[in-house]
Amino acid sequence: MKPVRPPESVYGSSFAFGSVTLRDCSEDQAVAALREAVSQRRPTAVHLCNAYTLTLSATDADYARSLDGAVNLVDGVPVAWYYRLLTGTAARGPVRGPSFMRRMLDEPGLRHYLYGGTEQVLDSLEQAIAAAHPDAVVVGRLAPPFRRLEDADVAELVADVEATDATVVWVGLGTPKQDILLAALARSTHVVGVGVGAAFDFLSGEKKEAHRLLHGTGLEWLHRLATEPRRLWRRYLLGNAAFVRLAGRELRAQRRSRRRQGGA
Repeated sequence: MKPVRPPESVYGSSFAFGSVTLRDCSEDQAVAALREAVSQRRPTAVHLCNAYTLTLSATDADYARSLDGAVNLVDGVPVAWYYRLLTGTAARGPVRGPSFMRRMLDEPGLRHYLYGGTEQVLDSLEQAIAAAHPDAVVVGRLAPPFRRLEDADVAELVADVEATDATVVWVGLGTPKQDILLAALARSTHVVGVGVGAAFDFLSGEKKEAHRLLHGTGLEWLHRLATEPRRLWRRYLLGNAAFVRLAGRELRAQRRSRRRQGGA
């Protein structure tokens, strides 16, 4: 079994960053499209791609392959800026993991499974979901081991997802771990899997989310860096610079390609 690429119109227009094909869509479109995927039992891996994701895909071919055939949505203002520079039109996104997960938890008829974090985080997350989304149905959860996931770990998750008849699996492991797992999950089940990174920590209250005034400014990373500088400084300070360099290269290459096609 492998992910089935949905029709182009379902998630909006596509665009490229290196080998990665992304979809430009709003949060409303993403919610509607995922509901359709669930109703059709279409195995779907959803990756919310930010600057770090795309930078890593440009330097790690194995990781880039985990995004093949998946639904790769814009996450993060820098990627939305790249889209605007590439196409000359504003992006409909970005689609933020925490707000997207909140929206989906309010959608009726879904059966949610939580994979990621620690038992403490999952306890807090389930309590927060029950309080803020009382109609949401959480059918299962699993805190993974703090090491590289092995085939046996994936098999355990697949078996539990099937036993609980889950329809949406939320994966909060962070990049690249969650993206590799989502690709394996889409090959083995008929569920929709969504990688939401630190959303488990934010929704559970274990970590403080950036103030809403920072949303859409491109500066949310400063909040994350300030709260976890030792862990995240390399990702944001070095990673953001690498993304700007790669984005400039991509823009130049695609513009040259369009000029050649226009002159052919």
